[in-house]
Amino acid sequence: MTRYRVDAEEVAALGVALHEAGLHLAQVGDVSAERWALGPGETGPAVEELLGGWRRSRLALAESLVALGEAALAAGDAYLDVEDATERALRGGSW
Repeated sequence: MTRYRVDAEEVAALGVALHEAGLHLAQVGDVSAERWALGPGETGPAVEELLGGWRRSRLALAESLVALGEAALAAGDAYLDVEDATERALRGGSW
């Protein structure tokens, strides 16, 4: 039989870390404004296109990390609720 041990506090801590990582990633500066330093020619537009793709990917990843963090926080809270209810039930309390 397979057994799983879930540490609710660790799941919640993971949620906080993922959420914070997503927020920090979303706040990374937009470096496309520095395109002017490349001067005229084909390099500037190519770099701007590359950075635009990076920005879209970065923001999508940030959004996913925040969502995963929120889900992990909710899961950690749910595990804690179950543990508390189980402890009360085993002591003779009500659910």
